[in-house]
Amino acid sequence: MTLEFITHLDLSAASGLVHRDGFLYSVADDGLELLRTGLSGGSAARLPLSDSSSRAHIAKSKKPDFEALISVGRELVAIGSGSTAARCLAISLDPETLARRTIELRPLYSALKGHIHELNIEGAVVTDEAVFLAQRGNGARKENALVRLDRGVFERELAAGVLTSACLHGVTPVALDSFEGVSLSLTDLCSGPGSQIIFTAAAEATENPYDDGVVAGSIVGVIDRLGLATRRVMAPGVKLEGVCWFGKELRLVADPDDPNARAPLFRAAWPD
Repeated sequence: MTLEFITHLDLSAASGLVHRDGFLYSVADDGLELLRTGLSGGSAARLPLSDSSSRAHIAKSKKPDFEALISVGRELVAIGSGSTAARCLAISLDPETLARRTIELRPLYSALKGHIHELNIEGAVVTDEAVFLAQRGNGARKENALVRLDRGVFERELAAGVLTSACLHGVTPVALDSFEGVSLSLTDLCSGPGSQIIFTAAAEATENPYDDGVVAGSIVGVIDRLGLATRRVMAPGVKLEGVCWFGKELRLVADPDDPNARAPLFRAAWPD
């Protein structure tokens, strides 16, 4: 299986991707909006995550760092990474009415810091029984992990506007090897056929969750609830950060790590 380039999206720093009702929704980690497109990236519309009308890229020290995007009920939820104090919020948006709410993540993230030294949540997926967060191990300790949240408690707390340790059900380490000698780290999750959890992971030469580094490439694979990861697709030279599945295909977005470059959208066939 290989990636097939489709088009460039009208955003940079793409970091999360969701398929819903025939549309793709993507979020950038340096912006305050969602981009809604067709399945091939056309007919773009922008959905604001704040009252600001500015499309300027937010400075790294100030950005909310929305790295994960999920669909829950009527809402799309953009989730901050937790890698700094400014990155501990989520924004919930109804894409039809554009009504939005701010979700406080600090209580949950404080609990997670008892399990993870360098917190950096970069992906998420909703399954029938749980919500899984992907901890990206691009810090010195290479702490890749699946964070399991009880879905019922998560949805109640989401409605209340704050996530706490009450929804935390466990943290499972994930062992990833390397790509061309550079350690791999989780960047996103999505549901696949047969209750599979599909993941993306990037090989980026950095020793902390804050600074960017040279990217060797990415992989796409399947991960089980025990943290066992199996690679399926190799993608040299690109930093895949968002993935979603529909039919028998994946859609994927990459982050070019350049505010003046547009994020590429890819497809890949996926077997049952």
